[in-house]
Amino acid sequence: QIPEFDNLYLDMNGIIHQCSHPNDDDVHFRISEDKIFADIFHYLEILFRIIKPRKVFFMAVDGVAPRAKMNQQRGRRFRSAKEAEDKIKKALEKGETLPTEARFDSNCITPGTEFMARLHEHLKYFVNMKISTDKSWQGVTVYLSGHETPGEGEHKIMEFIRSEKAKPHHDPNTRHCLYGLDADLIMLGLTSHEAHFALLREEVRFGGKKSQRACAPEETTFHLLHLSLMREYIDYEFSPVKEKISFGYDIERIIDDWILMGFLVGNDFIPHLPHLHINHDALPLLYRTYMAILPELGGYINENGHLNLKRFEKYLTRLSDFDREHFSEVFVDLKWFESKVGNKYLNEAAGIAAEEARKKEQKKQKAEENSICLAALEKNEGEVVTPKTVSEDEPEDDDLFETEFRQYKRTYYMTKMGVEVVSDDFLADQAECYVQAIQWILHYYYHGVQSWSWYYPYHYAPYLSDIRNISELKIKFELGKPFMPFEQLLAVLPAASKDLLPKCYQHLMISQDSPIIEYYPPDFKTDLNGKQQEWEAVVLIPFIDEKRLLQAMASCNKCLKEEEKQRNTHSACLTYWYDKDAEFQYMSPWPEKFPAIERCHTRYKTIPLDAWHVEITHNKITKINKSALYFCGFPTLKHIKHKFYLRKSGVQVFQQSSHGENMMLEIIADENTKEQMVENVAALVLGKRVFVNWPHLEEARVVAVSDGETKFYLEEPHGTQKLYMGDAVPPAKVSYVGDKEQSMWLKEVQGISEHYQRRKGIILHETSVVVYAQLLTGNRYQLNQNGEVYLEKQWSKQVLPFVYQTVVKDIKAFDSCFSNIKTLDDLFPPGSTAFMLGSPYYGCMGEVQDSCDVITEGRIRVVFNIPCEPHLDPLIQNQHKYSVKYNPAYILASRLGVSGYLVSRFTGSIFIGRGSKKNPHGDHKANVGLNLKFNKKNEEVPGYTKKVGNEWMYSSAVEQLLAEYLERVPELFSYIAKNSQEDIFYEDDIWPGEDENGAEKVQEIVAWLKAHPVSSLSRSSCDLQILDAAIVEKIEEEIEKCKQRKSNKKVRVTVKPHLLYRPLEQQNGVVPDRDAEYRMFDRVVNVRENFSVPVGLRGTIIGIKGASRETDVLFEVLFDEEFLGGLTIRCSPARGYRLPSSALINLSHGSRSEMGNQKLTAIVKPQPAVNNYSSYASDLSSVCSQKVHLGGLNHSPRSLFVPTQVR
Repeated sequence: QIPEFDNLYLDMNGIIHQCSHPNDDDVHFRISEDKIFADIFHYLEILFRIIKPRKVFFMAVDGVAPRAKMNQQRGRRFRSAKEAEDKIKKALEKGETLPTEARFDSNCITPGTEFMARLHEHLKYFVNMKISTDKSWQGVTVYLSGHETPGEGEHKIMEFIRSEKAKPHHDPNTRHCLYGLDADLIMLGLTSHEAHFALLREEVRFGGKKSQRACAPEETTFHLLHLSLMREYIDYEFSPVKEKISFGYDIERIIDDWILMGFLVGNDFIPHLPHLHINHDALPLLYRTYMAILPELGGYINENGHLNLKRFEKYLTRLSDFDREHFSEVFVDLKWFESKVGNKYLNEAAGIAAEEARKKEQKKQKAEENSICLAALEKNEGEVVTPKTVSEDEPEDDDLFETEFRQYKRTYYMTKMGVEVVSDDFLADQAECYVQAIQWILHYYYHGVQSWSWYYPYHYAPYLSDIRNISELKIKFELGKPFMPFEQLLAVLPAASKDLLPKCYQHLMISQDSPIIEYYPPDFKTDLNGKQQEWEAVVLIPFIDEKRLLQAMASCNKCLKEEEKQRNTHSACLTYWYDKDAEFQYMSPWPEKFPAIERCHTRYKTIPLDAWHVEITHNKITKINKSALYFCGFPTLKHIKHKFYLRKSGVQVFQQSSHGENMMLEIIADENTKEQMVENVAALVLGKRVFVNWPHLEEARVVAVSDGETKFYLEEPHGTQKLYMGDAVPPAKVSYVGDKEQSMWLKEVQGISEHYQRRKGIILHETSVVVYAQLLTGNRYQLNQNGEVYLEKQWSKQVLPFVYQTVVKDIKAFDSCFSNIKTLDDLFPPGSTAFMLGSPYYGCMGEVQDSCDVITEGRIRVVFNIPCEPHLDPLIQNQHKYSVKYNPAYILASRLGVSGYLVSRFTGSIFIGRGSKKNPHGDHKANVGLNLKFNKKNEEVPGYTKKVGNEWMYSSAVEQLLAEYLERVPELFSYIAKNSQEDIFYEDDIWPGEDENGAEKVQEIVAWLKAHPVSSLSRSSCDLQILDAAIVEKIEEEIEKCKQRKSNKKVRVTVKPHLLYRPLEQQNGVVPDRDAEYRMFDRVVNVRENFSVPVGLRGTIIGIKGASRETDVLFEVLFDEEFLGGLTIRCSPARGYRLPSSALINLSHGSRSEMGNQKLTAIVKPQPAVNNYSSYASDLSSVCSQKVHLGGLNHSPRSLFVPTQVR
């Protein structure tokens, strides 16, 4: 459920990267610049459509970053250039032929490049175009902070939010949505201390290989992370300290400290502290330590972005126990002791004069102590030796431990940081640098940039136990000024990307005479430093010296061309809004690709660079409005009594069970058993509005209640949408439940309980009552008896089960059903678009005319356009001729002379490892399967494979593929047939001969598969019912014939308003005609304005994607014309799209109804996908699926206005 949002902010760089180089692993991938721009526009449209902001739409592109960020940017760009080079090299070594045109260099997504300048002009064009042509953009203020405005995208957004909050009339209930891919957006969002803040991002998928195809945004699953809920979970996590602290417990201050703790595991500005890794449970350690020390601190550490150094030092001192604990594990390791006896452990290099003098006496002792330890280890062979075991034999062990601990840390500083003498001054400098870094980051997150030039000058962080004596430090920053774009380019780009800079600077990166040549090493090392992923490694390249860089550039600046000088500037953020009185032509930045905007209706102004800067105030935190008002769509843990605790429960969020502890919620059973009795529950909720799916709280209307033995349900006419308010008694009936339905009830309860525990970490315990309810789908306009227009809630036809203990009643919810439309004149102004829901002309689009002479009679005058329709009936009757024929595996097997097992195996995935089973070489495995079926993902490849029930079926195309494969490598087939029990096969086992090169054979197979068209086939869900490509082609032919006939006509009609559907934003989610059933080949028309599909464009259904919720069912439509943003779904390019029933009117349903024949056979009803909660009760569904005959149909009973009387 997507709530209403006031403001939508986009951190644009993620979108730019996604649209320009979606798959860096594919060295053959090429993309044109106009395609990149068009894809970015499309992505922006989709995000805007998903969130539908009410007030502000803010697009922020990364400008010049503070120096502190540049070191990370530099490392990242050096690594990406190197990786690209290596991949190209490998491809050429394999004999692959690469395209002649240049690949897209992702390093050009940096402020100041020609690419970014062109993109900025196109974004300005796009904003003007959308505001001028799209109604949903016209009530919104649009901000465009481009690459020329200094600052990182997300921090420019936060600066805007801080400035809005500082205004005297700021609404504390503003609802924010921030789109972006960075994990630190969680921290940034929480620094705002806003009650309604959510993050939007693409679904995170771990563990699998990156998809080889770039997904269209329509086909992407997006996730909302609700910070409102996260705030409550943080509160639970730290609530144990409530009773232990002497000062006031304040969740806002706890959140501030939580943000600070997150910095200690490293981020874009500082490296992580040694051995403190998130995947090694660093965060629970930080939180435990914080809760243990907080009662001794006398207050919080992070005071609204100001570091309380005394408290921070106490926290770090307690945390530094971790260093010793980690070292003690190393200390008892036999190998470690052995290595020390052999070498003096770098004592000569590490010794400090003062330390040497003090420890001279101990030096002799040390060798003896080591040998004693070794002797102890040898004596107690097979026994685990801890420092304690050793100390029983040797009383001075504590001294030894501390000495070795210091030595161990010294080695780290010497090897990692390259220092020769680890002096006290060096360690004091390390501590000061690190604390300064933490304070800079806090300022950056809470107050914006406090110094453009400051940066952390090391690749590694000091040990916790070395960050001492910091409480008296005086930390000050010089603001300075941001780099100019070309200065940043020269500071962050590798020599491989030199062409992105103006010619006059390029020699500085490659010439041996360049005064700064050492900053552009062609080769460099990386260090994982305890991390696991290659992208997390430290890139060991020198830090740029700002003065030397600027000096080197100075002599070249005069050679800049005029156009280059213009690119090398900082400029203000732009804000745009709609003005219907403004009208001018906006020229296209690329006329061959994008048309000019003939009638542009926008105004804009520039916002000075420092306009949003807010003065730092100490301890100013906005108090969250804790009123009882609930904002729909923003989940909360309130309203239902529960307890909470941490426990390892393997809750599944990202495709796999979590390894650490989960915060589990356990619903407390209501002690009043009488209230839990089914008849009492029915009296309370039947026919009423409730909120289901706690803690996500979706609005629903209850139509039945059951305890597995007795059921109470509403007895209403079909299609009733009524809520029984107050004391109104709904027309209820009671029945006893049969055995079949009883077992169904038990399955539903079990399914819901398992889903709650496994997916949400919520324990439900025993369930006594299930309520069956219809979810809210939207609001529709109704006409009351006085002729006034009002909005009425529309509920889904589908009924879903919910356990009663997760149902919330009687909460005050913020209702946003505010509408300016009060009369028929408002609803149908002249010139507005409306669709016919009556007969004849069902589904036709028309334009409302001046209706003042007939409106008093309750009628609207409309001119309808009646297009010609294609004749698809012959095609429907002969579809078997064009459909792909599928056979079970055994039929293919008998034709090919192989076993059914081989057909099944080769059409899936087959992994071949290096070496042999007995002696495998490394972990690399090549997949040589055809990848035509995906059991886990429940996906098939149309035209090749199809899943019928639990059996896979195969087309003749698969037979040809297998025959070709078998002819190429018969030995692979015969080996796998003989070793069918194996999961993984090995090169040397399949090709054991000395003259056979298994690795080469596997490479050949992989290259053949990659080059084969089969590798780029699109998959679809097995829940999807589809028409094959050959039939879709025939439909396209029929539509082209229809276009030749050109018999469009116009008719003028006066119509009763209940027969008209008007596409309005308030009615999004509303199904225009709820009685419509959808079948393959049905003709439909798009009636939604804010989709890529033009309003009124007609098409044909070629696929139906089932879902567990009726509102989530999607229809694949082949449209009659191609359009910008159209998809290719087994059809000609840019003519396909997937739409829900709320966006369509089904023209064929109108024709069937007109004929009075509602009972045609072969209806393809969208079957729900596997439902978490099994299906709902059988007699209930009959309550909801009675059909009404509409003989002669002159209105639709489920149109937006239900007439009191039809004349």
